[in-house]
Amino acid sequence: MKKLKEKKLKLDTLNTEFQEEIRTGVEKMFFYLSDFIDNKLVDPIADEKFQEIILCEKKCDRLKEKYIELLFKEKRALPFLVEDRYNIITSLDKIVNRFEFLSRYLQVYPFEIYPELRKDLNTLNKLSFDTINQLLNCSLLMETSFSAAYEITFEIEKSRREAHDLKFKMLNIIFQKTEEPLRVNLTWKIISLIYDAISAAEELSDYLRGLVIKYPSR
Repeated sequence: MKKLKEKKLKLDTLNTEFQEEIRTGVEKMFFYLSDFIDNKLVDPIADEKFQEIILCEKKCDRLKEKYIELLFKEKRALPFLVEDRYNIITSLDKIVNRFEFLSRYLQVYPFEIYPELRKDLNTLNKLSFDTINQLLNCSLLMETSFSAAYEITFEIEKSRREAHDLKFKMLNIIFQKTEEPLRVNLTWKIISLIYDAISAAEELSDYLRGLVIKYPSR
């Protein structure tokens, strides 16, 4: 029993470090992307700032690997099954990977954001920031309060729906700019990448909601 408690403590510590690093990267992305959208972040500063997010992703990878190694080292009973914990941390890591890819994409994006898109794109950026933080809160609450975590999943679902509407609102704007097909295509990719991170957050949120049903005694 003592060893089990020690293992749980180590897992919790690694999980907390992992999630704190995600929060750091998400916060950086929110502020840097906001400046980028408003054309306040230009090279070479833009390249340096987005590189910080890429480094966050690398740190998350190392923490994830340590967590998984410890998780499978001793397959003892935990509040969740080993497979459930593995699915949670790898799903969170996939969301981090999306931000890493977006950072690299913005480093080479050759245009300014259309002025007509800036307000809605900033709103989408804020939705992404809020949704990922809600997801991290939900994940941590799964350790202590299923009911509180369960309620957060519906807030995440609501945010994803709002993001879905925004995505198509912006699609309607940029697809009318037929004179600049390359700029349209590359700009649409930015919108899609931000939305995909929100959508992935909802997918993991749905999975966490399923765990509440799977473990009704918690």
